[in-house]
Amino acid sequence: MKNLFKLLVALALLAFLFWEVDPHQAWQTITTATPWMVAAALLMQLLSQVTAAVRWKLIMHRLGFHHPFRFYLASYFKGALFNQVLPTSIGGDAYRIAEVHAHGAPLKEAFYAIFIDRIVGLIGLLLLNILALWWAPADLLPAVLLYGLVSITLAALTGFALLLWLHRLTPLYRWSFTRLFAELSERFYRVYRHPRDLAVQIGLSLLTHLFAMLAIFGLGHAVDINQPIGIYLALTPPAILLTILPLSFAGWGVREGALIGLFMLVGAAQAQVLAMSVLYGMILIFAALPGVFFYLKSKHRWL
Repeated sequence: MKNLFKLLVALALLAFLFWEVDPHQAWQTITTATPWMVAAALLMQLLSQVTAAVRWKLIMHRLGFHHPFRFYLASYFKGALFNQVLPTSIGGDAYRIAEVHAHGAPLKEAFYAIFIDRIVGLIGLLLLNILALWWAPADLLPAVLLYGLVSITLAALTGFALLLWLHRLTPLYRWSFTRLFAELSERFYRVYRHPRDLAVQIGLSLLTHLFAMLAIFGLGHAVDINQPIGIYLALTPPAILLTILPLSFAGWGVREGALIGLFMLVGAAQAQVLAMSVLYGMILIFAALPGVFFYLKSKHRWL
């Protein structure tokens, strides 16, 4: 029932946006988008997913699970596929947890690994956004949104630092609830105790999101939203963050509404922004299609 509700929310949001924006103009913008830019955007999104798979492999190897890279690449694409058919943008994480568990990782260890992967990915997105905002015009975002993003970033960095340290507090091991945080902290420390490993994975996270932002940048220019890359890096991440929330099916509708609101700050036409966002949603689907191939070849087809 919840999944049906989220699907209905996504459809209702998209219908409302198309109605408000002028459906004919939005559809015409989509169908006349520059083809080679759309193709380049698809390539960027594929590179984003490959880079994220490299990061996940490094995390799993530090935790003692030494499968070859092709395993993590295939699993990441299958996760991306499930992200597109499940109600939130973290649906694929549940699949990846199940898959690494089926290939020998204890369920708790699989959960910790995916959680670490998600956290370092979030840190990369927030840092990329803050770096872009540092160079953006001072009045680009409303003060409340700017301070909110800075606060979220500082909170995330503080939480990351705490997770590297919490395992040293032995009282946390006394109770089952607090023991979860202590054990998660142990895994964090195992993965990131060497500064080089931390730098490499933060770099991979930045690169993962940079490729995704370049995909949106290409799609924006394909529909004549001719803003510089810095504007895209400053405005797009907040919309991507919202898709993590379980508000609609695979983030549809939420992403479009957020991007329209944000790009209106630089005077972009609503129909063009809606077209860009819908095209990006379609790119995400096409970029996940290799997951179908990997899934059909999977040993554990029951997942």
